[in-house]
This record gives sequence, structure tokens and C-alpha cells, in this order.
Amino acid sequence: MTFSIHEKACRLVLFGGNGDLSYRKLLPALFNLERKELLAADLRIIGCSRAQLSDETFRAEAMEGLCENATADPKELPEVAERFLQRLSFVTLDANKEDDYQQLKQVIGDPAEKGCVIYYLATPPGLFVPICQQLQAAKMVNQQSRLVIEKPIGYNLKSSIDINDKVASIFEENNIYRIDHYMGKSAVQNLLALRFANLMFEPLWNHNYIDHVQITVSESVGVGNRKSFYDNVGALRDMVQNHLLQLVALIAMEPPTHLTPEALKHEKIKVFRSLRAIEGKRTRYNTVRGQYSAGEVDGKKVPAYNHEGENPEASNTESFVAIKADIDNWRWSGVPFYLRTGKRLKSRYAEIDIQFKNIHHSIFKLPTQANRLIIRLQPKDSIKLVIMNQEPSLSGALNLVSDPLNLSFYDQYEPADIPKGYERLLYDSIIGDSTLFMSRFEVEEAWKWTDTILAGWDEFDVPVEFYPAGSMGPDAAEQLLAKDGRKWFNNQYDND
Repeated sequence: MTFSIHEKACRLVLFGGNGDLSYRKLLPALFNLERKELLAADLRIIGCSRAQLSDETFRAEAMEGLCENATADPKELPEVAERFLQRLSFVTLDANKEDDYQQLKQVIGDPAEKGCVIYYLATPPGLFVPICQQLQAAKMVNQQSRLVIEKPIGYNLKSSIDINDKVASIFEENNIYRIDHYMGKSAVQNLLALRFANLMFEPLWNHNYIDHVQITVSESVGVGNRKSFYDNVGALRDMVQNHLLQLVALIAMEPPTHLTPEALKHEKIKVFRSLRAIEGKRTRYNTVRGQYSAGEVDGKKVPAYNHEGENPEASNTESFVAIKADIDNWRWSGVPFYLRTGKRLKSRYAEIDIQFKNIHHSIFKLPTQANRLIIRLQPKDSIKLVIMNQEPSLSGALNLVSDPLNLSFYDQYEPADIPKGYERLLYDSIIGDSTLFMSRFEVEEAWKWTDTILAGWDEFDVPVEFYPAGSMGPDAAEQLLAKDGRKWFNNQYDND
């Protein structure tokens, strides 16, 4: 997965090209690739949507997005910015109108001459199949054509299978790139290096030495004007089914035979199939649903979930979920994985905590604390290993303190040189490396597991617990760990 310039020219077509995702994430990521000279000279980027935009207007709006979101200021790199903007063009297209695809086809040109074409669908999942069918009808798909689709892929297992079946009837499976931008984060990829390139960790990476694992993805933002969309999704579908379960798989997987897409995906699927189903009454004891009420975040008063949006309506959709998960295999038997994610929480951060067991016998008078490996995914990638250390003292006794050894990407490298999630994944889609993308079987196994939780919530009427905005979730989430004699770490070393 080393960087290299793709030798063959491509066309990258962004459906939803003037949308929020495109301006905030995709185009800034592509600009960073331009700055690093990782885009082929004749790559063209074509945005399309129903908006009536000229090429010039699209470029101007793209420039605004770059100024706000790119890791390097485009105004300080005028030649790079101009070269990038000249790659951009725009086609007005209704996803359901056959004639509009003919205009797009003319702009793309002959794929046989221009190299492979990548279709990136930054659209709602309800448009995935119609767009693919229209592309096929317009004869715009061949064996080289690649498709990139965003999560969520479906609403449940049944709809996911339906989407995957129909898309796979048009595009070759090895040319379908199911994107989870968490997989593009440097710290997430570093999990592979941490586990499989360091002798010191792998012998300890099992139930003999690890007490439990915590994964937290905390968001300080609310749903805002997306409430009508979120009411049909919720935190379990939006975050757990994809982001958190992908992290579980990377932590829990067996070593792949090689670092190839097939080998990596095979091991992740085995983890998903080993997850113990949380069904029936167990959903009451192993899961917590929450929804934020009014509160204060970053010193500002914010409304309750049900008061968000232009047309607020009462809803029992969860904006928070906490889960105790178990993996039924030899390596992880008896090691709980605690998952937690929510909106309008105290702060924005994502973190994996690997809590090791304490030493069996201590020679010290004062109690010791078990080691912990902290993998910070955002806002700044870092890895900390918490160890026991002697506090400098002349008291005559060994005073032990728990201190973190810190490896921060931001201390080692220039921030602008650290690839962001979409930057890594867009580059991989251009060069044809699907290692960090999800297979359909990963997606479907993840849906199987989350569907049982959703069914249990409905069958046993699992309540939505309210929590004030600006907190770390409902009290029931604390009790989920407390009944096991544990507690959430809650961003303990944020300032280190």
C-alpha cells in the first residue's frame, strides 16, 4: 500500500458532486493528492447532480470548500490550486433521467481510450441501483469500470443483499469499492502494523492477557437539519454496523496469510461470524439506547433531539448506543468488547482502549494499575501505552505512577502530510487497491448482527434513555460496565 503514481489515465465521476460530502471531504482529499503529485496528469474529475452549475461556478464553489477544509491552504499554493481546478467540470444530471446520461457519456469520452472510469456515488443509498442501471443502459460500464459506494449500504440485511445483488449484476465484484472512511485513517491502518509487525504485542493479544476492550466514537454535534433522515437510521445503523464493527474486526482478527484484499477480508468476516448474537431479552441487558435532551456543549446551549430540524417531531430514534459484545472464539473467550457512540456528547473524539490484566503478584506496597494501550483515531491520531513508572522522589519508597508513553503522528510528521481518511481511500480506488474497502460479505455479516439487536429492541420494547447534551451519555451506559466492575475511560489522556 505504498504511494505511487497511477500510470493509466482515469475519469472520476462524482455523483452528488456539489453536495456537502464532496465539498467538505472528497474534493479537499483530491486536492491533497494533487499537492503530493499523486494524480495522473490527464485525470479528469466530473461532478454531477441536478444542480444547474457551469464549470466555472463548480470550480468556484470547490475552491471555497478547499479553503475551508483542505489540510493545506490552496491560496498559498496557487499553481497547485489552478492545476487542480482545471481538472474539474460539471454535468447537470437527474439520476433517473436516461437522456442526461448521454450528456455525461460525451463528457467522459470513450472509456477504452481514456482508461478506467470511476463512478463515486456520494448519494443516498436509494439511488445506488437506479444510477448503476442507468449507466448500464447507456453502455457506460465495462470490465474496467469501478464503482465506489458510501455507507449505509441498505437499511437492514434484506435491503443490503438486494443492493449488492443488483449492483453486482452490473459491475464486477472486484471493481466495487464499498467505502468506510474510518478505514482510511492512519491510526486505523496502524492497527495492522502495531499487531503484526511488533513481536511485543501479538503474544499478549488474547484472553490470557487482555481484560477487555473499549471502543468509543463520541460526537459533539447534533443531527441538526438532518433529523428527518436520522429518524430513519439511528446510531446503531449509522455508526455501529459499519465504523465500530470494522474496528472490532481489525482488533480481533487472526493474522492474515498475506496483506492482500482477499486475505484481510477473509479474516474480518471470520470475526463477524464469531460475534455472539445479542437477541431476545439479552438486548435489555447488553445494550443501551439513548437520546439527547437539551443541554450545553462547548459553552453553548443546544436543543433536544426532538427539537432539532425545521419540522421537529417526537421520535424514539436513538442518538446514542452502548453495547457489550462478545466474540466466541479461542482468542477472545471471556473478553468483552464495549462499544459506545453518540451525538451531542461532551467532546469529539474516537478512541480504542485495550485494557490489559493486572500483574498476578505485586512486590510493591501500593497498588499497581494494569497496562493499557490507547489508540486515538480523532481528532489527532496517536498511540499511547500506559505503564507503571517510578515517580522521582527521595522519600525512600518506590512511588509508582501510571504514565503514558506517547507516539503521536502529529509530533512525527507535518499535519498536512498525514493522509486523511478519504485521501487514502480515494487514492486506493484510483490505483485499484481494494485492501481497505469492505466486501459485500463483511457488510452483510455486520447487518446480520445488528438486525438481531434491532429486532430485540422492537420485541422487548427496550426504552430510550435520555441524557443531557454535553454529557457522556445516559446513566444506563455507565451501569452497563459497572455491573461488570468496570468503567468507561472517558478520554482520560486528552491533554497529553
